[in-house]
Amino acid sequence: MRFQQVEVATQELALARLAEQTKRTMSAPIVRQTVLSILADCPSRDDLCEINAIFNAVKNGDPRVASLARGFKYVADPKHLDYFVSPERNLEWCAQGACGGDCDDHTALICALAGMAGFSVGMRIWGPDPGLNEFSHVYAVVGYPKRGGSGSKIMGMDTTVETSKPGWEPPKGRVKTAWIIPLRG
Repeated sequence: MRFQQVEVATQELALARLAEQTKRTMSAPIVRQTVLSILADCPSRDDLCEINAIFNAVKNGDPRVASLARGFKYVADPKHLDYFVSPERNLEWCAQGACGGDCDDHTALICALAGMAGFSVGMRIWGPDPGLNEFSHVYAVVGYPKRGGSGSKIMGMDTTVETSKPGWEPPKGRVKTAWIIPLRG
């Protein structure tokens, strides 16, 4: 396995690197196989069923998906190090019983699965104070429905918050979004 340590000047640049890493591995066969297993019980073209199935598989687990049978556990990074693991590698590790990561790993995994299912996906960094240029959290966002249009909306997909569900987002604050698959409109 290849690991690389990179210094980045800003949180926005870190977000861009995470989005690029996710985009590169989004089409991996293991991502496709995983999302097809997750969506097996959803009727064709039922976008809401698909969003809920992906969210629940990552947050709570799906017994039909061996690698995500117990979900993707939240595990913090080491102090002073933002450790990015690709969705492909996380799914491989999950299959081996090592299934977890912090908010950026959850975000990348949700984006890869939802993007592979045909949704517009992005990564949103958030900070509690809109007046400061500081961010403390990242979570996935999904364009719903897939076809876009005038009635479309952006749904938060934060699987790291115990009480969250699809559509939940943190309280008002400062946000920036990096779209991996742009919204259709």
